[in-house]
Amino acid sequence: MATVAELQPDPNRAVRIVSHRESSNGMYYDGIVREFTCVNADQNLYAVKLYKSTYDSESTHYVYGTDQVTEPTRTAGPANTERSYADRQRAFDRQNAGLPPENQ
Repeated sequence: MATVAELQPDPNRAVRIVSHRESSNGMYYDGIVREFTCVNADQNLYAVKLYKSTYDSESTHYVYGTDQVTEPTRTAGPANTERSYADRQRAFDRQNAGLPPENQ
């Protein structure tokens, strides 16, 4: 596993930073690294600007250089637009009534 101190800006690679600065259980920050600067070398503190393409937004997070960097495990999938709202509602009503699906 890599650490934050080894990060480099890469527009083609999404990362997940597991930071223990604000929580003992760890905070997860996902995104593409846009900027990376050392804020305080004495405290091993870095400012990482992450871009989230899902929301088209950037945010800066302050993390330790020893925090872990991994691959993001959750990504938003495409919406299911194959079925209309009426079809989904009918299937939901059949399920709640204890009836089998229509296609069986």
